Amino acid sequence: MELSQINLNLLLSLYHLLRTHSVTQAADLAHISQPAMSRNLSQLREIFADPLMVRVGNDMHLTPRGESIWQQLPPTLNQLEALFTPNQFEPAGYQGQFNVASTDYVTQELAPSFLAELQKNAPGIGIHFHLWKPSMMDSLRQGRLDLACCYLDQVPDDIYGRQVGSDGFCCLMSIEHPLAQTTHLTLDDYMAAEHLAVTGGGDKIRAVDGALARLNLHRQLKVTVPFIHSALAITARSDYLLTLPQHIANDLGYRYNLQIRELPQELEIGNSAYYMIWHHRMKADPAHRYLRETLFNTVREEAPHLP
Repeated sequence: MELSQINLNLLLSLYHLLRTHSVTQAADLAHISQPAMSRNLSQLREIFADPLMVRVGNDMHLTPRGESIWQQLPPTLNQLEALFTPNQFEPAGYQGQFNVASTDYVTQELAPSFLAELQKNAPGIGIHFHLWKPSMMDSLRQGRLDLACCYLDQVPDDIYGRQVGSDGFCCLMSIEHPLAQTTHLTLDDYMAAEHLAVTGGGDKIRAVDGALARLNLHRQLKVTVPFIHSALAITARSDYLLTLPQHIANDLGYRYNLQIRELPQELEIGNSAYYMIWHHRMKADPAHRYLRETLFNTVREEAPHLP
């Protein structure tokens, strides 16, 4: 049967019938008479070539076809309503996929709470995480990426950014490191040591090396790894120094029994800004707004020390 031959108002009656398993209750919810709802049920049975509901004892039970329709109907109605009321959004009925890029810290430490919230309130949303790289900015522009959480010096004009917080850097070392007994880390100590750095999830190297370059200095960067937890584990069993954002050090350093030290005063790195970013065309999309607000609230709740 063609869509033009179907009265779409019947979908609301169908929703109430399949939800309540009762003509009387469905009529009350739809604010129509019971005979009118009975006529709607007859039309629906003809359209679907199925009784949809059958009496079993004193109760009405959905047929297999009725059960199948009930699984599909709420998200379908949600999508139809969104055509006419785009600023309203019902998370429970939404079905969709999003690509999100973030640091590995966000994915491992903050994403579990974020995904638990989505599974509870918006189970139809699927998330595919990607490790953020600065080159992914074009993916936001071209629609291959929906949202990103990252460190940025500046948000491009065609990208919308909401700052989550900002943070400075500090140094981590093993408790067995020769410098572990010192209270203050000098610039000479820092330069004489060998270093480990994290390459994945954004730029955690350039800020440090840029500050050193302004002093005409270059550290001994011996090892790079893509993931923070790998770097922390290596640092715990070596004499490398690891320079990371302060909030990551505070959250994870104790798990690896690492010592945390302030960077030498001469090394003026400054704070790095942490953003959620997305393309301007997604700003008014209700599902995207729900997604980014949920992630933003999760980051602020799980990482309140980000000023």
